[in-house]
Amino acid sequence: MIGETLSPRPSDLDLRSRLLAEGAIFTSEWPVRGDDISHDRRLKLDGVARCLQDVGQDHLEHIGHSMIHPHWVLRRTVIEVHAVGEQPDRLTVERWAGRTGSRWFTARVDIDGRYGTRIATEGFWINFNVDTLTPSALSEGFLQRVGGEAIPGRLRWKKWLDPVPPATSEAVPFLLRVCDLDLNEHVNNAVYWAALEEVLATQSDLAHRAPLRAVIEHDSPLQLADAPRLLAHRDGDVLSAWLTVGDRTAATMLVQTLPGSP
Repeated sequence: MIGETLSPRPSDLDLRSRLLAEGAIFTSEWPVRGDDISHDRRLKLDGVARCLQDVGQDHLEHIGHSMIHPHWVLRRTVIEVHAVGEQPDRLTVERWAGRTGSRWFTARVDIDGRYGTRIATEGFWINFNVDTLTPSALSEGFLQRVGGEAIPGRLRWKKWLDPVPPATSEAVPFLLRVCDLDLNEHVNNAVYWAALEEVLATQSDLAHRAPLRAVIEHDSPLQLADAPRLLAHRDGDVLSAWLTVGDRTAATMLVQTLPGSP
């Protein structure tokens, strides 16, 4: 498996009860909508990404930190699909801190559906200062409340994926739209997963495999004027993709089967 294993969900019942009461663990329900489902009735990866964004914002609101830490940059997201389930499903979502640093943390989110969906995710989130355009220190209140029971040890950034596409990579049609921009005029995180869905459409045998791991690492921001190229390369059960602008890589993406996949 490329990359590290995801941090475990807190399982001790007394600890879970306390973390839920403190808001360190946040739970929510999220109904799968029509535009989150593919034509072959699969929960799309960009649909999962929208769920993660919504639940992350709701978590900050729940603990009263949405104004304290309003701006975040996502460096990496891991989505592990362990069971595809029947769609449309209604999802129970649970979010907590896996590891923490002084300016960033990993948000673990587990998704369980009424009709069989089982997904585990992790995002590497950086608290960002929009005035200095640099990472900003997390407040003590946030670290104590959300990260108090995180896995011990200092969290450091380490790339998992190679941002340089091989010369044998193939181009996949992809076009950015005005509606893909967020309020900062950067491409919304879910759009990168939509690009990966375009690549998966050319490798349909992978799309319904489970368990399956998908990873996106953000190397540089995308804007509408960039007109990026989407490139893909497959090596056995590992599918890699890149969004590039000239010689610059904006995002590196990967889909791979995990042990237990048929």
